[in-house]
Amino acid sequence: MKGKKQWIACLAVIFWIGSYLPAWAAAPPDITADAAIVVDENTGEVLYEKNPDKREYPASMTKIMTCLLAVENGNLQRIVEVSDRAADVECTRLRPGYRARMSTLLLQMMMISDNGCATAVGESLSAGDVQDFARLMNRRAKELGAVNTHFVNANGMPDPNHYSTARDMADIACYAMHNETFRHIVGTEHATVSYLFPAGHTEYCVNTDDLLRDYPGCTGGKTGWTRSARGCLMAAAARNGRELLTVVMHSQDEETRFSEAEALLDYGFQQ
Repeated sequence: MKGKKQWIACLAVIFWIGSYLPAWAAAPPDITADAAIVVDENTGEVLYEKNPDKREYPASMTKIMTCLLAVENGNLQRIVEVSDRAADVECTRLRPGYRARMSTLLLQMMMISDNGCATAVGESLSAGDVQDFARLMNRRAKELGAVNTHFVNANGMPDPNHYSTARDMADIACYAMHNETFRHIVGTEHATVSYLFPAGHTEYCVNTDDLLRDYPGCTGGKTGWTRSARGCLMAAAARNGRELLTVVMHSQDEETRFSEAEALLDYGFQQ
């Protein structure tokens, strides 16, 4: 009888402990993304990973590197004239001959993912040589430890030789998020940007990252989407003194990337 009571007592203790298991014991979310990662922005600790080194198309997450190079260059008051090439890319509001400050183009590029702005930024930083700008992007990527990444353009338009991984994009983004100018740009929810020419021309931009509106503590992010890349997203958030960042690549669709990023961040904060 005594042994039976002890056994019952042990079971009771086990169930009691189980009811108070820390949140990190929760199972990781089931996601459709081919590749994903969650990291602590400040320590670099990996809290979740799925195929983190699998080669994927980064789509417009490419613009994270384009923006980083621009803010590191430092001259955000530089006046940029839009070329025919920049105005001719898919998904842009630019027209040939428009003139704007670099800061204006960066906001429009990162908030609404304007591909022409990315091309114009790249041309401005490489004397019009977009191939040279791609070399600058690749060199900076390697310096940041992104050794499985290769860029061929500034905006992420599809190309077989334009690729990255979830781990590499997280490394680049974590570094970029420590730059206050970059952090301000990707954390801006909506803004009206003004052009120098045409005089008085403005563009109203609403950030394509839904998490800025829907996920408490979101500090910034960058969306990406092409048919080949599917849904991509870099999203960062702060909670209880911790700052986490997730990268989702090749999720099922444009909406799924947001729900999966939210689930991954929630999981990370529970660790």
